[in-house]
Amino acid sequence: MFWHGCNYPWSTDGATAFYGLDFGANVWGSHVGVSTRAAQIARDFSEMASLGFTVARWFVFGDGRSGIEYDETGLPIGPDPYLFTDMDAALDIARGVGMRLNFVLLDHRWMFEGAPDMIADPSTGVLFETRLPYGRARVLDTREGRNALMAHVLGPLVRRYGRTGDRADLGPHIFAFEFMNEPDFVVEEWERDLSTQVMRPLPFVALAESVSRLSAIVHAHTGALSTMSAARLRNLWAWDDEALGLDVVQVHSYPDIQHPQRDVDVFGMTAASLGGTRPIVLGEFPGNGPERHPAGAAPPPTTLEEYLEFAVAAGYAGAWPWSFSGTDAYGRLPEEPLRAFARRYPEFVNPRAR
Repeated sequence: MFWHGCNYPWSTDGATAFYGLDFGANVWGSHVGVSTRAAQIARDFSEMASLGFTVARWFVFGDGRSGIEYDETGLPIGPDPYLFTDMDAALDIARGVGMRLNFVLLDHRWMFEGAPDMIADPSTGVLFETRLPYGRARVLDTREGRNALMAHVLGPLVRRYGRTGDRADLGPHIFAFEFMNEPDFVVEEWERDLSTQVMRPLPFVALAESVSRLSAIVHAHTGALSTMSAARLRNLWAWDDEALGLDVVQVHSYPDIQHPQRDVDVFGMTAASLGGTRPIVLGEFPGNGPERHPAGAAPPPTTLEEYLEFAVAAGYAGAWPWSFSGTDAYGRLPEEPLRAFARRYPEFVNPRAR
């Protein structure tokens, strides 16, 4: 079992990185989701398939700026009118090239101070932009908020693509649902990794409750998997608890030679040596680290070809480089190592690469 995937965290038109904007209308009152740019995104997926990928990991709500309608207290009351239109379009595009999507529902930036929102002036009704001082923390750190998110947004979303859902035909093209990207930076008890941009940290028990509830819905209604990602190898153990209902776990790895204390470099460590009982995917790593990386970072000289070969030999269930979109300092993925991988491992890759 080897799921050959990549990170397509958000789309781009070459000028704008659509972080958190691909699915649904946004808090500024506009709609620039997948269905409005389907032709460009379809070209991206055609290229991903030709490079051999079978799975794309794609962020949905990000920091909460799109796809969800909220009440006056900031709690979710349902999907906005465009969310499912965009998700249907994304899944139809994936279906067209024989790929599946790993939907990352929330980003850890959901909890960051300064998450964007629009507020109506109580006297005039005029909308103006604001920045939420605690992000959307109240949605996750209160039982009322977690219930609202699950009942009004995540539950309907999963069931729509379930066996008896309105778009059951698209369900087979969902690989997995991932509750939150890299929660290491928002968990109250993980002080070593807690971001200074989180003013109201999330107790792990609250996060675990949401993960287990989502897993139960996914398993009850769909054939998709439930997954979570660890930004730090030292926190991977937390996702191996049977009560969470996870089918596969991810470890993300961005080692830095200048800052070895931040995290352990997983390159060279077998999946079995990490001690888990579930399949492990190397869910993020620099796709072209020796050539492209942020200023001030010093990744080891490990190439994409070396990462992929290592992952297969070391028993990982996949190795998903960051990123196809190429909208940050890590840049786009080099193509030749992917074409070489497809030639060596035709059994793992999209038929379009063969």
